[in-house]
Amino acid sequence: MTETQMEDIMAPNTVFLSPSGQQTTSGDGPATRIQVGTLEGVATLERAEPGAPWALTRRSLDDRHIAALVYEEGSNRLFAAAHTDGGLWVSEDGEGNSWRQLTDGLDRPHMYTMAARRRGDDVTLFLGTRPAALYRSDDLGESWSEIESIFDVADTNKWTFPPPPHIAHVKQIVFHPTEPDTIHVLIEQGAFLKSTDDGRNWTDIIAYSHPDDASYRDLHRLTIKPDNPDQLVVVTGVGIYRTNDGGVTFERKTRRGESMGYPDFAFLDPDDDRVIYAGGSKLNPRSWYDTGKAYSSVQRSDDDGDSWTMLMNGLPDPMVGAIEGMAQHVWPGGMMLVAGTATGEVFATEDRGQSWQLLTDRATPVSKEDHHLPFISEEVRIAELAKRGERPRPEN
Repeated sequence: MTETQMEDIMAPNTVFLSPSGQQTTSGDGPATRIQVGTLEGVATLERAEPGAPWALTRRSLDDRHIAALVYEEGSNRLFAAAHTDGGLWVSEDGEGNSWRQLTDGLDRPHMYTMAARRRGDDVTLFLGTRPAALYRSDDLGESWSEIESIFDVADTNKWTFPPPPHIAHVKQIVFHPTEPDTIHVLIEQGAFLKSTDDGRNWTDIIAYSHPDDASYRDLHRLTIKPDNPDQLVVVTGVGIYRTNDGGVTFERKTRRGESMGYPDFAFLDPDDDRVIYAGGSKLNPRSWYDTGKAYSSVQRSDDDGDSWTMLMNGLPDPMVGAIEGMAQHVWPGGMMLVAGTATGEVFATEDRGQSWQLLTDRATPVSKEDHHLPFISEEVRIAELAKRGERPRPEN
């Protein structure tokens, strides 16, 4: 591939926003495109140049509820994993102009999360599903094999999820920044898995979990500090934890009942990894049904999670919909955070949260599975669940 061809692939700078897909990108300048995984496929937002207004320019794959978007730069392939037996899709033009379904070796079509790892010329894709299972592809998604060794750890019989039928799923897959064979897999709910041998063997990190937690091992996200990989920020349904020793001991930094009692995302500032940005809601999902509001927020800590400041300038007050997708784009001298909600808005900040801009309120819900349902009318909610053969089911 020539240098000119590579530049054509990499331009414009694009952000990928979805509930459980690629969360970080970098480029030579601010983003001018955002690909958003929504309840109705992939929505594309674009602007002509930095500082120009954003517009919703097109949709694709609009009959699929997108759980995860992942772009593999070397092959220029954009992958979309879909909820509710929607399967796995690939766009070989990297932009979503056309899609092809990938099925070889995938026997669980309810997709949840995906991640891509490149080592030199070798690319490995990992895919997590509901029921909880982990798959691997070494040929850019054309064929898959299940990594059954994740079930060799203790307590797999306790993997669960609060709403009936209580089926756990893989929430996130995270690679170690300096050890390519080290992989973390988060099971919601049930396990914080770590492999140091490329998935052949696994251990379950349990030091963060306590018997009196409101939810059992409710893992959401993991952020690893690149300059000190023993320092982890772990986001759970009962709060944010920090460890400085690779998971031997943990310190809880936020809790249920606080202004972000149900966090779901965490990002490090590219210039100071003591600075953490977190997104989530005050209330847990069960309460969303009771109130019709999540009271979501984005907050910043300048001291590794010891104290937090609200970053709500330009965001609704109260913020009704849950923040269901967040992404970070970094370029020399700058950073962008993007947040997508279960009520269909996309917000962004390019000044480290000092102010937010509403990019669109027509994206349609960005939603992990049924997290958009508490924010619509009961009549519409019942009708949507009936299409799936389900009844309303509040979460933890």
